[in-house]
Amino acid sequence: MRNHRPDVMIKAFEIAGYSQEVIESKFSALFNAFHYGAPPHAGMAPGLDRIVMLITGEENIREVVAFPMNGNAQDLLLGAPSTVSEQQLREVHIKVRQQNPQ
Repeated sequence: MRNHRPDVMIKAFEIAGYSQEVIESKFSALFNAFHYGAPPHAGMAPGLDRIVMLITGEENIREVVAFPMNGNAQDLLLGAPSTVSEQQLREVHIKVRQQNPQ
């Protein structure tokens, strides 16, 4: 069973070293979603969006998906993804290189 309670989510992030302020600012989409009530859920996914796509005759899943993203993979409703800090990038061993314009 995956976590669906905001108090457990906050405690897990605190154990990982994040303060309440950081949780609310850097993980605002998840933080807000959990406060509106995420249902208890586990590892079963029937692919309802794909079934609806087939039933409706849509050629693009974006036309029927419940939480669509724009062409840049952004969720404008929730403001995701948000910017990441240098510390977050270091924690996951990601180095961003600037390309030189030619």
